[in-house]
Amino acid sequence: MKSGITAIYRFKVALKGRRGIWRRIEIRGDQTLADLDRIIRIAFNHDTWDHLGEFYSGKPWYRSGYGEINPNGGGEGAKIPIASLGLQEDDRIGYVYDFGSEIHHYVTLESMSESTDPAARYPLIVSRNNPRYKYCVECAASGKKNVATQVCLDCSTEDGSEPEYICEDCGYADKHEEHFLEDIVY
Repeated sequence: MKSGITAIYRFKVALKGRRGIWRRIEIRGDQTLADLDRIIRIAFNHDTWDHLGEFYSGKPWYRSGYGEINPNGGGEGAKIPIASLGLQEDDRIGYVYDFGSEIHHYVTLESMSESTDPAARYPLIVSRNNPRYKYCVECAASGKKNVATQVCLDCSTEDGSEPEYICEDCGYADKHEEHFLEDIVY
């Protein structure tokens, strides 16, 4: 790149198994995998204070990863610059968040461009899927229409065929106080 010109990478990041849930992220080539890890956590509402993440190429992430990344930006793969990965348009790498739950994402390089705007702040989320909201079943029973933010796994059917969607207020109610709740990603 010429002096004063910065390479900008545009990635489409989608949840594996739910490709309809995606975010487009732009990041400078001189930024690191830790920067990309952090913006993906923010974009998908993953926690930013706990759990390791790792980018990988190929299928078995545990064998071909670039190194784990701690949520505080440390770790073996944290300081690797995006530009050093040697990615070309349409190349895809993987990202796993939380080695226990293993939430996998596809990270596809859609385009590379140049920016001369020194005031532009990266990384940033430039677009996302149109969410298809679920509504709180408890609120619906009383005639209200509140967007569900969580699934109560204790109240859902064992095979998951009938999930119990609830809003944040109902999640704090006595009925669900001791239940395992999982946030919904839209």
